[in-house]
Parts: sequence; structure tokens; C-alpha cells
Amino acid sequence: MYVPYNQINSDAKVWIYQSNRPFNASEKIDIESQLIDLCNNWNSHGTELSCSFQLHDWFICLFVDENKHITSGCSIDSSVAVIKAIASKYNIDFFNRMNIAFLDGELTKVLPLEQFKSQLTSQTVVYDNLVNTKSQYENKWKVPLSESWLARFAN
Repeated sequence: MYVPYNQINSDAKVWIYQSNRPFNASEKIDIESQLIDLCNNWNSHGTELSCSFQLHDWFICLFVDENKHITSGCSIDSSVAVIKAIASKYNIDFFNRMNIAFLDGELTKVLPLEQFKSQLTSQTVVYDNLVNTKSQYENKWKVPLSESWLARFAN
């Protein structure tokens, strides 16, 4: 069941899918519609999940309140199938973990790790897509490189 983002629990689990390119305006409208449909039909062993999402230019972020019902492998697979369908429809790669997203001023950029390493400083703000909860997403998703798992690539 779709829940507005501001009403989903702060310890809701999050999955972040990073695109290899930004979404255009018409893609965002269609993707949002598909995500609302996912949320309204997403269930785990027949029990509806309380879920929400955030759609950014480069990211799809899915949230599930597991205090109400825990996701299962099958329910996670069904959400991944929706992400893969979006990827196929728009020729987007959500699964290349070697692409690193970071902020260049106010602008989000995504580069392959090798190119990123040549442009970084310890204060480069990166997106840490490994955050686990809505609270972490809100407070630690965008952090200086020195505070992220990518710090090992800093000189």
C-alpha cells in the first residue's frame, strides 16, 4: 500500500537504485506512475507492504515499513522486476555498482569509479547508496567522501 513519503516510518528499509543517466521529465512522470502501482500492489506472502518512494533525477529510492510487515525474497524480487522493466523501457542501467554518484556544486554527476578517483577530494560529497533506513537516507545519503565507504579510494 502506497504511503506518502512524509508518513513512512523513519526506520523504514530503503533500497536505492542509481541510474547511469538522469531521467527526463516524461520518463519521471511514467516512472512515478509505475512506482505508485508497485507500492499499491506490493506484498509479501499475500500481505500488503506499507511502502513509499522518492524519485530523483538519477535515483529511485524505495521504502518499506518493516515494522508492519517484513519483506520476503519474493517481494524483493518483484520490486527488482519493476526496476528492471523501467531499465529496459528507457535503456537505463541501475545495476552498475562501479558508477559513482557525487555532487559537483549543486549538480549530481555519475562517473565510472576510475574516472571518479581522479576527480575526488576528501570533501567531495558522494551519494552513499548503502544506507539502510529512511533516517540514514535523510541524514547520511549525501556525505563527504571521507565519511563514506568510498574513502578508501582517496589519496
